[in-house]
Amino acid sequence: MPEKRSHPRKICNSRIDILDVESNEFIGTLVNISTSGFMMITEKALPENYVFQFQIVFAPGSTESHSIQLGAESLWVQEMEGSDQRWIGFHVIDISDRDKATISSLIGDWRV
Repeated sequence: MPEKRSHPRKICNSRIDILDVESNEFIGTLVNISTSGFMMITEKALPENYVFQFQIVFAPGSTESHSIQLGAESLWVQEMEGSDQRWIGFHVIDISDRDKATISSLIGDWRV
């Protein structure tokens, strides 16, 4: 099936945490990302069509750890059969130019 996304996504090969900006609570783990959207895996029951403010923390616990903040709308939720986990797809709706450039740079550095 041909790719329908306007921005290619890259699969994350290491653990990248996603936190809620307001509560600083761990929400899930990044699965793939582009400058326009991302997918996470989580045990949280998050609603579809809802806007969130997230902090994505690259290399958590590392001395070179850095993060980005963005607003994202949940587009779909798919529960994993026989598990408490679910996949959730997001569309990025608010991100700074600097953080968008960080994603672009990281995507260029990652190898699938």
